[in-house]
Amino acid sequence: MTSSRIVLLAAALVCAASVAVVARQAAPTATPQMSETFFKDIRVLKGIPIDEFIDTMGMFAAATAKDCTGCHSPQILDGKPEAFAIETPMIQKARFMVGMMNTINRNFFGNQKRVSCFTCHSNTSVPQNVPNMSIQYGDPVDNPNSTEFIVAKGSDPSQIDSVFAKYLDALGGAQRLNAVTGFAATGTYAGWDTGLSDVPVEIFAKAPGQYTTIAHRTEGDSVWTYDGQNAWEVSINAALPSTIPLTKGNLEGAKLESIVALAPARLRQSFAKWEITKGLIDDKPVQILRATNEGQMPVNFYFDNSGLLVRLQRWNETLVGPVATQYDYSDYRDVGGVKRPFKIVKTSTRNQVTMVMKEIRPNVAIDAAKFARPTTTRLIK
Repeated sequence: MTSSRIVLLAAALVCAASVAVVARQAAPTATPQMSETFFKDIRVLKGIPIDEFIDTMGMFAAATAKDCTGCHSPQILDGKPEAFAIETPMIQKARFMVGMMNTINRNFFGNQKRVSCFTCHSNTSVPQNVPNMSIQYGDPVDNPNSTEFIVAKGSDPSQIDSVFAKYLDALGGAQRLNAVTGFAATGTYAGWDTGLSDVPVEIFAKAPGQYTTIAHRTEGDSVWTYDGQNAWEVSINAALPSTIPLTKGNLEGAKLESIVALAPARLRQSFAKWEITKGLIDDKPVQILRATNEGQMPVNFYFDNSGLLVRLQRWNETLVGPVATQYDYSDYRDVGGVKRPFKIVKTSTRNQVTMVMKEIRPNVAIDAAKFARPTTTRLIK
């Protein structure tokens, strides 16, 4: 997506937002709100949690190279959340094509999601029936977010153990890792939601598995919290509920973030099955481990020659196929005897965010309220 599209998307989100003040309170987790109970005029994408609905929108954006304004009414730029429900020719076509895709998967693939929006669109906003010979005769390009995985020949469990042993040693060793009960970090956050401008960010982690990220935007705070069992996202976009419970792959992803940040020694035991292969990132060799649990989408871990984790990739299943979320870790530095990444780039079909840490303080006191269910109080302009 071009920089102009990124800025346009950021403008759409900012214009739709109202100022929010974030407060936190301990509250039981309710059943996730379904898409049709919040959004207006939902006809096809019914019966799915709101976070999966937003991931589905991300699939549409990734497949067509469009942002929100590519399908929705231009009135969404006027700060009118209800304008997202205005029917447009593109929305009508999208509904038709979701039905067509479901029919193909039902009739030819036993209802498996083998065909998705991206299968045919492949990131072109105007698909054509004329072959593109620059692709046909050009250099082959693999999709780095593909769910396909070819296990290396001759791999065995001892190789998996060897990769993890090297990983923990590269981080500083099990003894030093176990001595860290939490940390607080400060730095900057920049993404499409901030118009690519840096804003302050705070990250809080606390053993055994709590993790919170707070981006201090000018319109209010965006918050992602995992309390050890449940996870939520606070959105200050007026077109969304203020607090969204995370479900399925997104909930598992929040749990995974907390493990990687604070308890990497638990990774090996967190998945029932491991496989290994080799690959490249920026022409540099990496060991790739794929982890799976029954009934969940897989997770890929990429380790460089030093043993450090340089990429993590997970997926979330949606009604129109799986979407990937990718974390790239770099600029590892020593913090109290433990190596920590000072740069994290999180890429999904919804957003691409770069977080650069300026300070990480281990074993500091953290208020328990930082990990409680976050809520927002909206202020009318």
